Amino acid sequence: MKPLALASLLLLLFLLPAADSRADIYRWEDASGTVHFTDDLSSVPAAFRGKATRVIREAPRTAEPPAPARPANGEAVTAPAPSREDPGAAAARDREELSSEVEQMRAKIAAKEKLIRFVEERQNLAMNPYRSRVVDPGDLELYKKYQEELPGDRQRLQDFESRLESIK
Repeated sequence: MKPLALASLLLLLFLLPAADSRADIYRWEDASGTVHFTDDLSSVPAAFRGKATRVIREAPRTAEPPAPARPANGEAVTAPAPSREDPGAAAARDREELSSEVEQMRAKIAAKEKLIRFVEERQNLAMNPYRSRVVDPGDLELYKKYQEELPGDRQRLQDFESRLESIK
């Protein structure tokens, strides 16, 4: 294949739009009580797969919907009347969405606390008297960021939980 044709083919591949992806995050706990997170349910051992819970659900990215077409005669297209949703179904949907937000916030807080514990263990003189364990600079940066964010995250979690309790 000629270099120009190969370069053209590679350029074409780079210009193709990226495929939509799905980012479901699952949480599971092993026999020793360690909490794990994964985006692939098949990576959870079979013994714990039944206990795995989906904590983050994100729909695939989609392109913007096309603008409504105008008829050939120039008349305006009217939008269909909004459907009237059953109040019970709307409340159930709101509970489900809020419950999902609570689980997502809990997962975020748990992940941030885990990194903070990891860095603190490495910096602890009692556990590391010779300072032989090195902490990655990126982890230190995240450590500082997460320490600042955690109080706000915990407050948001409390707000979500109180809103969820008021809906139930």
